[in-house]
Amino acid sequence: MGDVFISHSARGDAFAMAVLQKIEEGLRGTSHTPLVDQSGIEPGDEWRPELVDWLARCDAAVVLLNEAALRSHWVRREVNILMWRRALGAPLLVVPVLLDGLTTGAVKHAGLEELRPIQFARTARDAEPDARSLADKVLGRFAELPRAATGRDPMSVWLSRLALYLSEARTEPGVLAEAARELKVEPEFRAHVTGRHGGCLFLAHQFLVAPPERMEKALDVLAPSLQDQTIRRLTSALNATWVDEEAARGALPAPGRQPHEMTLLLNAFSHSTAEQYIRRATCNASHGFETKTIGSLPVGEDRVGERIRTWEDAVWKEFFDADSPEERMLPNDLGSRTHYLVINELRPPDAEFAEAVNLLHRAFSWLIILVTTGTAPPDDKVRSAFKNAVLLEPLLTAEDEKTAALRSKRLRQLPDRLAGLC
Repeated sequence: MGDVFISHSARGDAFAMAVLQKIEEGLRGTSHTPLVDQSGIEPGDEWRPELVDWLARCDAAVVLLNEAALRSHWVRREVNILMWRRALGAPLLVVPVLLDGLTTGAVKHAGLEELRPIQFARTARDAEPDARSLADKVLGRFAELPRAATGRDPMSVWLSRLALYLSEARTEPGVLAEAARELKVEPEFRAHVTGRHGGCLFLAHQFLVAPPERMEKALDVLAPSLQDQTIRRLTSALNATWVDEEAARGALPAPGRQPHEMTLLLNAFSHSTAEQYIRRATCNASHGFETKTIGSLPVGEDRVGERIRTWEDAVWKEFFDADSPEERMLPNDLGSRTHYLVINELRPPDAEFAEAVNLLHRAFSWLIILVTTGTAPPDDKVRSAFKNAVLLEPLLTAEDEKTAALRSKRLRQLPDRLAGLC
């Protein structure tokens, strides 16, 4: 039996509300627990703590898609977290449901394209909309529900580690409550942190979406109650959470698929910024992901050829310790890891650069190449020269990148500041 999150914008839509209610009734009748927010969240509102907790731990999800849902900022964010979990390997069942006669094309146009490969539940063509029959189609999918959708995937492991670090402060419940307050957890939810089993995990879930300035304030509250080594581990685990969760999700391959000639464009100057995007996307995973960075500039006339030779040599040497042509062979377990190559030439890429990236992908189609482009993203002509390039959005500003670098430095220095060493 599992917890089933239902994402919706059903308020004011009689048919959507009828489908929602019948799905809820059916789930309860089969001993599942529906997790539904009936209050409605408006654009500009805050994440509700309980909603974040549900998204982080649910075993399955139903996404009701009516016209209002396709326009909803919050449905988009909820779907992003659900698909982020799936992309990291969580066995999370997601059932999208088309209402209002919507098509999968409308879903793509609304920016929810990731749902399209999943089998939709919908009313049969030319049939009268019937809430009961549509709900039954949805409920029929729950025979597939895994025993548990959280466990050893990188996001679950990361959240569990955060909870473990936070548990050192459980002897001082007031500290945990104050940290929750700094994260803008409403008073009625702070009791979840201090008064129940799993309270530290509930608090850890809030760090998944907490704005960086709130995260830093919460850390300042927690740090004096933690051991030095725990502070270092906690700050390292949270250092990349400033990266927008939608941009982080965009840095991963589609759920259940190996990357194929995947290029990411990030409008940043520093390779460390690019590496933080990858750390955020992979939830600081220590296994299954490898990241290497190169940045040499071509000096001769054959810029494409020089780049491809330099980059190929770097891939073999950095990922596989192959210094000579005789050592160049791929390991048997290549598919068990995702490989990121950050290319940072400290100047905007041009069409020749894009050509070299495309050639590198011919040799290493499984490699995810992340290109830093400087403050501005490439223009349309250069972007079109890349094959399968994804621009990571929302875009950064130079101020964003500088602020993140300074915050990262403060977090690294936090243990020494507490000890009076800086």
